Order: sequence, then structure tokens, then C-alpha cells
Amino acid sequence: MFLPSGTSYATEVKLTKVIADGVKVHIYQPPGSEDEPPLPGFIYIHGGGLALFDAEHYDGLTRKLSANLNAVVMSIDYQRPPDCVFPIPFEESLKATKWFMRRSKEYNVDVNRIGIGGDSAGGYLSATVSQAITDDKSIPDLKLQILIYPWLQILDLNTPSYQKYEHDFGTGGVMPRDTMALYSAMHLYGNDTTDDIIRSFSANKHIAETFRDSHLYKKRLSHKLLPDQFRNDNFYIIPPSIPVPESGSESPIWDAKQDLFQDARLTPLLRRGLSGLPPAYIITMGYDPLRDDGIMYAEHLKEAGVEVTWRHYPTAFHGAVWVAPGINFQDGDEILKEIYEYIKVTL
Repeated sequence: MFLPSGTSYATEVKLTKVIADGVKVHIYQPPGSEDEPPLPGFIYIHGGGLALFDAEHYDGLTRKLSANLNAVVMSIDYQRPPDCVFPIPFEESLKATKWFMRRSKEYNVDVNRIGIGGDSAGGYLSATVSQAITDDKSIPDLKLQILIYPWLQILDLNTPSYQKYEHDFGTGGVMPRDTMALYSAMHLYGNDTTDDIIRSFSANKHIAETFRDSHLYKKRLSHKLLPDQFRNDNFYIIPPSIPVPESGSESPIWDAKQDLFQDARLTPLLRRGLSGLPPAYIITMGYDPLRDDGIMYAEHLKEAGVEVTWRHYPTAFHGAVWVAPGINFQDGDEILKEIYEYIKVTL
């Protein structure tokens, strides 16, 4: 049964707010879940550029997940920049995930049937947590990962999808380049973020050209990984190389943060070992600067032998699945329906 956005079901799902190893989480249990055979579990990590929203804001979506999947859902209320910086959102998401998996019996959940997913920044955290859980041999692997228009890198803010978004909306829309530069900078600098730092990110000058010329960068973030039609727009410009200065620093930001930029917990696209990760269902949108992040990750996962389902919605936009309580979109409902169907079969 699919419960569309307008269905009244909120009172049927039990909500418990818990502190999970120091992290605030919401636990959603469908009616009668304590009396059934062990149920599947699903961990949801909300989006918002790591700076906006919380588990409460996503309550309507996570209730729908629990009701439609007949699953126990945990929604993670991680700390957000600028009041914290990397790696705290990742670490809190990982701690909460391990807590839920190790206490699955308390919620009548089958620990071997737990999936994870999230949208935007939550897609980033879901990808990195999936990687970390795969590396931890003390607990079972996650069964699947649902990455809804995931934000998977802050190294290149001039991918074809960034260029398309700027062509379509200029400095408007909900995710212009300057806004993404702000969110990217705050993840690393928190309350110490300055206008100069934001401008460097926005101009794509925060990364050293020597690194952009490296084998790792070219292999993991090459625009050639994308389908031809996404690089054939008449406005697409191949990013030019910025001459390396004869003396002095290429990028003060890179000099200070290069170890973090290359950390797979910040940039999951750079992770070298992807084999063994759980099956991935990756969603991208036509009107979204993050479109190419998801496509690149899908290509790398497939190359590593991971089962990947990539669904692209050319006329949909970032945020269509969930923007705010009471705001619903037909595209979003259709996408959710397909997500439910995939999870029910795979989980």
C-alpha cells in the first residue's frame, strides 16, 4: 500500500525521541510492530546543506517511510555547521547508526535487514556511513543505501550540472553556486567562515591546480564520466586550468585543508576501495547542481562491482522529494513510490 502525501496516518506511527550514544534520534515504529516477526529497519539522514533543518522538519517524510515500508525507521538529528565542523556530522551519524544496529532487538528489528538513506547532505552522510559500516567487521553490513540527489564532493563547483543550474537560474533558484560555496565552506570552517573563503569556493579556486592535475582527481571527478548529453550543452565550458604561480601558494585554503579535502569521509567520491559496499539506489534530478555527483558515484560503484540502480528525472528539481511539511510535489510522490518498491524488494 502506498500512502500519498495527503493521507492521514500520522497517529498510526509511534514516535520515540531517544539519545543514541550522545546523538539525538527519532525512532518511528509502525502499528503493532512489537507483536510481529522481526521487521526491517531503515536509517534516514536528512538534508539541508548540513546547515539547515532537523529530524523534526522531516517528520512527515520519515513517518511515511515507516508506514509504507512497515519498518522501524530511525531519523538522525546530527549537529550542524556553523556550530560544528567536519567530521562531527559524519561521526554523529555513524555513532547513531551503530547504536541502532547493536540495539536492533530492542525495537524488534532484524539486524541483517537494515538499510540507510538520505537526501542531499543526508545522501552524503548515508554514503560515508555505508563505507564506514562496510569497513567495520564487528557488525553486519547495511543491506542497501538510498542516495537521493546526494552531495558527494566540494572539490569542483563547476561541474556541468553546476553550469547548467547557473545557465537556467542565474544567481537564483534554491541552490545557486554562492549558496553551495557557503555550505561547503561552513562544513570546514564553521563560524570562522569568511567572505573571502566563500568567494574562493564559488570561483573554484579553493583547490590547488596540482591536485586537479593528479591521477586521482582526474579518475574520480572527470567530467568525462558523465553521459555525453550532459556535456554537449552549448553553454558548457570545460574548466580551464589556472596557472600555478611561480612562487607563493596556489591556494591558502588548500594549504590549510588539503588533508580534509582528500579524506573520503568528506569526499566519498575519492574513496579508493568501493567493492563490497551495499547495493545503491541513486536518484538524480535535471534541475540540480548536484546531479553530476550522483552520476559519478554511480559509475565508480558499478566499476567496483557494486549493484547500482540509477534513476534520473530530467524535469524534476533538487528538493522535490521533501522541502517542507505541507509542501508536496507530484514528482516527489512518484519518486517515493519507486523508492518504496525498491526497498521492499531489496531489504
